[in-house]
Amino acid sequence: MQSLKEKFAPKDLTEGTPWKRIVEFAVPMLIGNIAQQLYNTADSIIVGRYIGDNALAAVGSASPILNLLLVLFVGISVGASIMVAQYFGAKDREELSRTIGICISLTAIASIIIMIIGPLLSRPLLSLLNTPESIINWSTDYLNIFFIGIAGFAYFNILSGVLRGLGDSISALIFLLISTALNVILDIIFVAQFNMGVPGVALATIIAQSFSAILTVRKLIKNKISFDLNFKMLNLNKEYSYKLIKLGLPSGLTQAIFSLAMIIVQSLTNSFGEMVIAANLTTLHT
Repeated sequence: MQSLKEKFAPKDLTEGTPWKRIVEFAVPMLIGNIAQQLYNTADSIIVGRYIGDNALAAVGSASPILNLLLVLFVGISVGASIMVAQYFGAKDREELSRTIGICISLTAIASIIIMIIGPLLSRPLLSLLNTPESIINWSTDYLNIFFIGIAGFAYFNILSGVLRGLGDSISALIFLLISTALNVILDIIFVAQFNMGVPGVALATIIAQSFSAILTVRKLIKNKISFDLNFKMLNLNKEYSYKLIKLGLPSGLTQAIFSLAMIIVQSLTNSFGEMVIAANLTTLHT
């Protein structure tokens, strides 16, 4: 039992045999990338099977916009992992606690901004990308539900980055697997049983990610050995915020460039109609 607890505890990667530590940390991340792909594939299968090709096309048209607007959290997550790893390795409890607190506060601010701006921009952006009129309403609903429930997605990804910064990639993987399984179950319930259509797919994803975000927060709150998580540490600090954004910005910009390229491709794909959009999404997720 003690050995099992140690696997799900923060690990100082500067101690022990280097190659073993690297393997222990990297393998869960590799499995997590595969699970993330299965996450998207399951959505495509369920949408195509129970709703139809137009619904699959609606999800495909919305996905590049969603990815572009969410690169902000990718940047914060990378910056969080780096800063947390630095202070955890240095055993600086005060700096580590403040860094984690800043991550939580910045994520809350970013989530609120996207919750407000996202629904206002979703339909104009879809129109700009030549989204067919037959699916634009579904695509808009899909994006709006994601934007309104963005906090669950944001905290799940950012705090998973914090866990990885603490050397605990296994817990991050377990929470991702839970989210993936729950998403599939809810997809089937909302789509196949309740006939909620495309909005049901988005709602299932948001609920699944929010549940895993709660598990991640619970995991961090229970960890009182390495850092302190209280309201004092949530105060925004210009220096910490700037450093976190500076560290995460290169990764975020890289993802943004890729997402912009995908948006251009999606705009061209949309001009060929729903069937081509659906076929393109199916190809990407298989």
